[in-house]
This record gives sequence, structure tokens and C-alpha cells, in this order.
Amino acid sequence: MDTFGRVNAGALARLAAQIDGLSKTALAKADARSNVSVRRRFEPAAKKAIRAVYNVRARDLTGRFTVNSGRDENGEYLTLNASVKKLPLIGFGGRWGGRKTPGATADIQTGKRKVYASAFIARIGGQRRMVVRQFSRDATAPSGRDGRRKLRTLTGASAFQMVMGEGEVIAAKLARQMNEYRGSELIRQLKLARKRKR
Repeated sequence: MDTFGRVNAGALARLAAQIDGLSKTALAKADARSNVSVRRRFEPAAKKAIRAVYNVRARDLTGRFTVNSGRDENGEYLTLNASVKKLPLIGFGGRWGGRKTPGATADIQTGKRKVYASAFIARIGGQRRMVVRQFSRDATAPSGRDGRRKLRTLTGASAFQMVMGEGEVIAAKLARQMNEYRGSELIRQLKLARKRKR
């Protein structure tokens, strides 16, 4: 994933000069507090950005992101890491009209519903899943399909694919939002630090 919330050390120094008499310790505390705020907002912002394009439930994205922090010559930064594990296709508005239909349908991207030939919805391990029967040369059925235990669960996109897909538009939007929020939150924390100093 891309790097977000980067704060340039030189920019911080210039900003500190504008805030009368703030110590390096106070500046560091304000910086740390603004980072905490960005951390809390990161996953909800990622979910919102994804769901503006993809037909996925917010709860299905829970736990699919981690936010890490680091520091280099340009200052402290945050990174958002998204899971590469694909979500079950049924979570993307999966539907099945019954045996007489050509297959089950889902729309991974909102408004782009697609038919998945011969797919249907069944319970696998107590959970509803969109599946297709697998074919085998040694199957006993005339159709060549294996029995019910030989079902393949269909999957949609992963959180990583959704963030980085479509020309990285979502990733760029999310980076812009988080960097803007990071800047405004840092300014707010510095103003609070200045008030506490009085």
C-alpha cells in the first residue's frame, strides 16, 4: 500500500515557529496525538471509499486493514495495509433464482451485475456461499460433475484489490483525504498545546 500521513520535519519546524514558544516536547506530543486520531479514522475512511465503488458490506471489510507507523528522513508516516485474501462472492450482492436460471449473479462493482454460469447458492460449513460443481474425469455422474462434497466456492475481490483497483483511484483519494485530515488535526493539536501553555 501507499504511505499516508507523512509529516515533513522541515514543515513541522516552520509550523512550530508560528506557534509562540512551543517546546519540542509539546510539538512531539501534538504530533503523536494527531497520529492517533488519523489511525482511528483510517479504516472507516477506507471502508467508505471502497463502498462508494464496490457493492460490499462494511462488516465484511472489518479486520481487513492494519495501520502501521514508521519514521524516515522525511519524518513520521502511516501506512495502510490491506488484506489480499479474497472475500466470498456471495457478499457482493449474491443472488440465485433457482435451478431454472442460467446461474447465480453478483455485482462486485455497484451497478455491474454479472451472471456466473452454473453457479448456485448452498450452505458450506453452516454459511451461505456461491458455489459451482467441479468436474472430474472419474465422476460417476453422466454430466462429469463430482458429488455435492466437490463444490468450489466463488470469490470476489480482496480488500487490497478494491483499494488499488481502477487505476488506484481509491488509493489516491484515500491518501489525499488522510493527508488533509492529518494536517488539519496537527494544527488543531498545536493550537490546544498553545492554550495549555498559557
